[in-house]
Amino acid sequence: MLVACDSAGLPRFPDAELLRLGENALFALPDVGTVVRVARSTEMADKVAKELSVARWLAGHGFPGVHPTDAPQPIEADGRLVTFWGYVPDSSPPASVTVLAALLRDLHALPDPDFPLPVLDPYPIMRRRLEVVSGIRREDIHFLAEACDNAEDDFRALVGSSPSHLVHGDAHRGNVLCDGDRALLIDYEAAAIGPRAWDLVPTAMAVDRFGLPPTDYAAFVRTYGTDVTEWHGYRVLRTTRELGMTTWLMQNAQSGPAADEFALRMESLRKGDLERRWHAL
Repeated sequence: MLVACDSAGLPRFPDAELLRLGENALFALPDVGTVVRVARSTEMADKVAKELSVARWLAGHGFPGVHPTDAPQPIEADGRLVTFWGYVPDSSPPASVTVLAALLRDLHALPDPDFPLPVLDPYPIMRRRLEVVSGIRREDIHFLAEACDNAEDDFRALVGSSPSHLVHGDAHRGNVLCDGDRALLIDYEAAAIGPRAWDLVPTAMAVDRFGLPPTDYAAFVRTYGTDVTEWHGYRVLRTTRELGMTTWLMQNAQSGPAADEFALRMESLRKGDLERRWHAL
C-alpha cells in the first residue's frame, strides 16, 4: 500500500485504519480524504477495471455512490493492484433495510450500461478460493467443492433463462454508507448482468440466517416492490449465495471467531439446515 501511495502522490500513513479484509483490503486515510483498496493479486485486473468503470458510469447518472479519486489508477505494487476512492466517514447507525431497498430500486431502474459487463457467475471465484486456501480441513474443502458442482448447473440454467440487467452483485447493508442524510451504495466489484433477484436474496435470507425481523423484511419488500422469496428461482439463488458467503469467510477462518463461524456454517450446510442462525463477521 505504501508503494502505491507514493506512486499516487499521497503521503505515507503507517497508521492507516484497516476498514475491511476480504477479497480486498481497505485502508482509510481520513486526513487526505481517501480510501485505499488493495486487491489480493494482479489476477484481479479485469475485476478492478470493471469496478472503476461502473463507479464512473454511476457517477455520470447521478447515482449515490462513492467515486474513485482523480489519481492515476489502478497502480500495481508488490504484485497487487491498488485503487483510490473518496473517503466517507460513516458515523451513523447501520442503514436500515428500507434504505438498501430504495437504493436497489433506483439502481435497477437505471438503463443497462453502455459498456460490456460479465454475466453473473460467482462460481469461478468460489472455486479459486477453494484451490488456494490453506489452513482449512481437506474434508471441508471437498464438501464445498462438491456442493458447488451440485448447485452450478441449476444456477446457470436459471440465469440463462431469466431477464438480465445490471446488478450490484453484493447488495447488503454493509455496502451502504451514510454521508449525513444521504445513503451511498458502495463496492461495485461484483457488478454484473444478471437477474435483479440476485440483489434481493441477501436480505430475504437474512430472516433465517441472521435474525432479521420478518417485519423489517416486509418493509424491504414494500419499499422495493417485490418479494423475491415468492419467485421460483429463489432457492437456487439462495444456495449459491450461501456457498459464496461461506467460501468468502473460509479465506480468513484459520483461527478465532471466523474459524468458529465457518465451522457453524459448514455444519448447517452439511445438514441442509436452512434456519440455523449464522453471524455476520
